[in-house]
Amino acid sequence: MLAPDTPLVAASPSPIRITSLHTPLLSALRVQHRGEQADADVVHIPNADSYCVIYQLEAFPSHRLWLNHKLVYSGGHARHSMALTDLRNEYACQALSGFDNVRLQIRRDTLTELGDELFVRPPASLALDRGIEDLTMRPLIQALMPSLVRRERGDELFIDHLTLAIAAHLMRRYGRSGSLPAPYTTRGKLTQSQFACADEFVRAHLSQPFSLSDIARCSGMSRATFARSFKQTTGMTPFAWVRDRRIEHAKRLLRQPDLTVSEISAECGFADQGHLSRVFTQAVGVSPSTWRAGKGHEDRQYRDRRRLP
Repeated sequence: MLAPDTPLVAASPSPIRITSLHTPLLSALRVQHRGEQADADVVHIPNADSYCVIYQLEAFPSHRLWLNHKLVYSGGHARHSMALTDLRNEYACQALSGFDNVRLQIRRDTLTELGDELFVRPPASLALDRGIEDLTMRPLIQALMPSLVRRERGDELFIDHLTLAIAAHLMRRYGRSGSLPAPYTTRGKLTQSQFACADEFVRAHLSQPFSLSDIARCSGMSRATFARSFKQTTGMTPFAWVRDRRIEHAKRLLRQPDLTVSEISAECGFADQGHLSRVFTQAVGVSPSTWRAGKGHEDRQYRDRRRLP
């Protein structure tokens, strides 16, 4: 796993480019290498008590893979194919062609903790495989990729929700023990006081970055349990709900002529004026400046709730 103080983005000289992201649930790395590598070195993969997901963004024509000092694969991988490995094993690889992939590293103890929250019978381990076509992982990886390049203020909640969805999907699909999801009867709605606590916390911290864990903690719940209960209560993900609260606050401030749009963006927890303008326009249908001037149409229904599994 990457250390908590690891920079979010690290660029390496051509022909290799690496970007990375660390979250409480997993570490993500995008590695791009261009050109043939007929004489490439054999690279030994560091051991860890973690699983590793490797998702190919482009076709990977040729490479060799060793498992516990034995050559187990020589060939290529199709675009959008995926491999799942256990890093307690000894892996080594030789990339003989260019590649572009995303690698997710998830600690086993993190999966165990999350499994106890999500399943009546949590998976004891994940089934290892390569060349997998996983249609659920594709949009999840694509949604994560912008955060590998640039992480904006206010993105913490979306990244938390997204990585939680990735981890839950891996356990549901690849759990070896025939994991049984917790029945819906145990996934109750938030109580009035729990929702009030979450609402109070969010409104008091709209100008600051905060995570899903921060909101769940003030309601006395785990991150995964809170996310499920919140959606049952409101019909929305916590990320979409917080985004709407930021937009509502921005509208209130836009009615004050003495505040600039830049000042409003900071007060509402956006990275900058451009970030506010993108989110506001996507949600409302007009830019903040147009809305302030009263020249826009009536607000249309928010159209992007980013509902994820």
